[in-house]
Formats: sequence, structure tokens, C-alpha cells
Amino acid sequence: MYRCVTFFCAMFLCSSFALSILKDNDIKVIVDVIQSFNKPSDVISNLCWTNTSKKKLTISLTQANKPRSIKFVSALHDNDLVYPEKNIFLIDVSCKGTKAFLNEAASRKYYGRPHRWFIINRPANEVRVPLEIYNMHMLPDSEVYVMQLINNSYSINLMYKIKPNREWIIENYGNWSTENGLTISSHAKEALAVRRRDLARASIATSMVITDNSSFADLEVLQYKQIDPVTKSGYHQLTPLYEFMNASREFILTDQWGYRANGTWYGMVGHLADGTAEIAGAVLFITEERMQHVEYMSHPMASSVKFLFREPPLSYQNNLYLLPFQASVWYCIASFVMVLIVAMYVSAYWEAKKVKDKHKGDDTAVLVPTISDVTIFVMCAISQQGSTVELKGMLGRLMILILFLVFLFLYTAYSASIVVLLQSSSNQIRTLTDLLNSKLELGVEDTPYNRYWFMNEKEPIRRAIYEKKIAPSGSKPKFFDLTEGVLQLQKKPFALNCNLGVAYKVMEKYFYEHEKCGLQEISYLQDDNPWQAVRRGSPYREIFKIGLLRNEEFGLNDRTNRIIYSKKPVCSVRGGSFVSVSLVDCYPILLLLLYGMILGVLLLLVEIFHHRKILNMPCGGGKSQRLLVDTTPHSELSDKMQVAEL
Repeated sequence: MYRCVTFFCAMFLCSSFALSILKDNDIKVIVDVIQSFNKPSDVISNLCWTNTSKKKLTISLTQANKPRSIKFVSALHDNDLVYPEKNIFLIDVSCKGTKAFLNEAASRKYYGRPHRWFIINRPANEVRVPLEIYNMHMLPDSEVYVMQLINNSYSINLMYKIKPNREWIIENYGNWSTENGLTISSHAKEALAVRRRDLARASIATSMVITDNSSFADLEVLQYKQIDPVTKSGYHQLTPLYEFMNASREFILTDQWGYRANGTWYGMVGHLADGTAEIAGAVLFITEERMQHVEYMSHPMASSVKFLFREPPLSYQNNLYLLPFQASVWYCIASFVMVLIVAMYVSAYWEAKKVKDKHKGDDTAVLVPTISDVTIFVMCAISQQGSTVELKGMLGRLMILILFLVFLFLYTAYSASIVVLLQSSSNQIRTLTDLLNSKLELGVEDTPYNRYWFMNEKEPIRRAIYEKKIAPSGSKPKFFDLTEGVLQLQKKPFALNCNLGVAYKVMEKYFYEHEKCGLQEISYLQDDNPWQAVRRGSPYREIFKIGLLRNEEFGLNDRTNRIIYSKKPVCSVRGGSFVSVSLVDCYPILLLLLYGMILGVLLLLVEIFHHRKILNMPCGGGKSQRLLVDTTPHSELSDKMQVAEL
């Protein structure tokens, strides 16, 4: 009896010692694996160990070369996840309540990035997936380490599924033994997304925007590049990505990029938001609302959406007839004219006095010393017109010579400048405000995104452009087919908001070389560079990111852009054509002529009124007196005056 008791006591002590050694080894494996991550870690542990074992684990983690923190919990709480990218969940599947803990984590989507899991599996003769996680969806973005004792060493493996309905894939992270410690496999040293990029021909859903029914059949051929160019470029840019992932495509078609209405997203963004699609088949503009449902990966498209126009004639922005001289020159000319009028008046007055003293009667060709006559004489010189009167004296003739000579040079310079300015274009339209206040007609390429952004814009200047230029009240909104809009751009001063790369491709077909000069661009959208987007929280996000950056580095995106889009044409023959003078160029002069005619009529009416007032002016007796007008010719009157003097 005594021997039996002694035997059982020895067995109990040996088993307790063996379990203690086994638990110590578990702790060493846990610490070594966490240390191998080489990044900050906060361990959230759900273990049913004894307090002694928990204390040993805590001490081992804090005394490591790179200390880690640990917290023992029985349930998940949000306040425990302050820094999700640092969290490591430590689970022992042999403990009660582990299944409920794992289900709660699955409902909160804690198996995806950036969370990490370390699961202690039951000892076995081979690597097995723990039963507690067998029906759970741990996809390629998950980082779940499973530690399992096999014979006398530990095997640490990463387990995941390509898709929820696929089989488990087991990656060996390393092995641990008491003699060698942790040995990490060479395959595990690569990035997680690179190791898992082979999706074994699994289908990945792509949402594509098709606005024309023929576009889907033309995705490969690219016969009509100007129709749905964004979708076609996206298709060809994503083809290398699918080859990189070894995945097959599943297309989901829609006719809208995706906007929110009544709290619900529709179109391509709607497919990404509800998880129907994993990646967008066409690039998207960045908006704050969309960032809640999508993540922007790369900028593969070189083209952007802007207002495109040719520099309008200078007369559309300025009065050509004031531009030849600077303001200071105009002030000098005005001052010179005033000085000449005064000098001519003094000279004419002096000559008239000399003529009167010498009793010379024939003065019809002599300038009369009045302000009006002198002013008209100077205006005749300015406009290079002759005059029937002149100054007879030496001083007067010298002044007339200077007057006509100066204004001859000014007239020549002014005329030459006008000819040049009539053939010049304006580069003053640089902002949306300039575009709004210009005389250019505006139009928009008829695409779903253009219609949405223009109709829903709230910023004052952009809203005014739509209401005053694009869709003025009582008229049809100016949304054009791209080819039609580009042809209008060719024929008249016109600005078209369009996809620049495709518009330049159309220009190459229809524009002459000299018509490709003076092209200007103004951005209407606040961020006019579209980006490639994926579903927020997609398990393939990192694989997408690496594949898209690879496309960029290898020049695959650039190749597609060169096929579908064109760059801004180079101006090689500026000034190679002659532009006819239009009514817009002559508008200031015609306006001046109109004002002159109106002023002339008004002055005529004033003279008639004044003349009638003089005729009807009463005399001293209250009776009206008629004014007798001598109709004798001026020459006869002069002869009679000379005879009377004799």
C-alpha cells in the first residue's frame, strides 16, 4: 500500500513538473515569436492559465530585449484597442470561452489588418487548423499565427483563406525547439502581401462604368477610343494587376460612377460600399464622402478634366484702340494737343491783328482766332486730314509743320500697332473668375460625372459659371458630345470642360497645325486628378497596392495612357494663318461712331432750338422783331466793303 501511494505521488510530481516545463516552453515560444516581429506590440490575452504562468509570461515579455506590454481580458472592449496596429490577440483554444471570444472578434471584423493573432493550438502529430476557427473567414489580409506542439518541437504557421468558400492555406512561419530556439523560414521573411499574391485564379469582382452599349465589346480592340475612354484605360491598366495576382475577373457593369442619394450610394461607389465589388474599374475623383467607403491607391491616368480653350483674340478682353500706347504716352499726347491749341490760337490771334492793322480784307484762307476753329484745325492734323485755312506768318507756318510732322509719326506708329494687335491673342484668362467674365462661350462634355459635378456645385464662382454660361435660364444646358465640342472649339472662341487626353486625341484628327497653338487649360473641379480606388477594408488591399505600384514602376500605365490619350499638342507654326477682322474687333470704333452721331443730332437740335429762340425774342415795345439776313455772297460783300472804303 505504501509503495502504491509513493508511486502515485511520484507520478503526480513528474506530471506537474512536465506540465510546468511545457508551459515554460510555451511562454518562450510566445516571447520569441513576438520579438521576431520587430515592431511595437500590445498583447491582449484571453488565457485560462494559472496566475503563476500569467506572471511568468508578463515578466518574460517585459524583460525581453524589446519590451512589450500585455493585458489579460475575458471579453473584447473598445478601450483596449487604443492602437490597433500594435495589437496582438493571444488565445489558447483549450480554454473555455475561447469560441465566444473568437466569434465576437469575427463580428467586429478584427481578423483583418492591422490586427494580429497568436493562437495556441492543441498538441498533435501534424499541423492542423484549430476547430474553433475552421469555419471563420480569415482572408489574405489576416495575420493569424497558430502555435502547435508536434512531437518535441513547436511549429508556428500562418493560416488564411483566399476567399470564404476556399480551402485553408497554411504557411510555415518557423519552428522552435529547446536546442535551436526560433528558426524563421526564408519564405516568411518576404512581405505578407507578396507571399499571398497568388490567388489561384479566384474571381475578383470589378465594377465598371459603361455609358455606351458598344464599349464592352470594344475593350480589347479599342476601335473607338473617345467613347468611355476612362473605363477602357482602366481595363487595360488592371489587366497586368490580375496577372500579377493570378486572379480571374468578374465584371459588374453600371452607368454611373457613384453618388449618394437619400443616404444610399449607387453606381460604382455603391458596389464598393456594399462589398459587391473589390476594386473600381475606372478612376475616381477624391471626395470626403467617398473616403468613408473606398481607399485611393494610385494615380494611373495622366489625363485630367479641365476647361480647354484656345486663346481668344485680344479684342475679346481689351479695347485694341487704347493698347498701342501706354497711359503715359496718351497723357503726353493730350498735353501736347492742349499746348498746340493754345499756341495756334495765340499765333492766329496775332496774325488776325496784323491783318486788321494793314486793312487786308481777303482773309478767307486765314485761320480765324477762335477756340473752336483752332481745335478743329488740330483735329484735322491728328487724323491726317487737310484744312482750307492756314497761318500766313513764318511762326505760324513753322507750327503747322511741327504739328503735321509729329502726328504723322504718331499716326504711323499707331496704325502699325493696331495691325499687330488685330492678329494677337489674349493670355489674360487664367482663373475661373476670368472665364466667367470673358466673352467666351462655355460648354461641357456630356458625361455622367460632368453632369453631376456641374449641377451640384455650391461654390459661388463655379455655380455662377453653370447658371450663367452653361445652363442659363430659359435655354438648353450646353452639354456636348466630345467631337462636337472640339469642333466648336476649332470654329469660334469657345471653352469646353472635357477629358484633356481624349480631347487632344480628337484635335490631332481635325485641327490644323496653327490651330493647335495657344491652347489653355483651367481646372473647374477642385481636385481634377482621378485615382484608382478599392473597397475600404478589402482583404486584397495590400496586394492591389503592390500590383498597382508595380504597374507604375514598369511603365505599364504609361503605355496604356499613350495608346488611349494624347499629350498637349506642340505649337510649331504660330502665326502661320491670317485672321480676318471681325465685328468684335471694330466694336469700339462703331460704338464711337454711334455716340458721335447721337451727339451730332443733339447739337443740331440745340442749335435749332437756340435759333428759334432768337427769332422769337421780343423787342422793347413788346412786339416781335424779325431778323433780316443778308444773303449776299461773301465775295460780293467784300467787294462792296472795299468800294465803300475808297
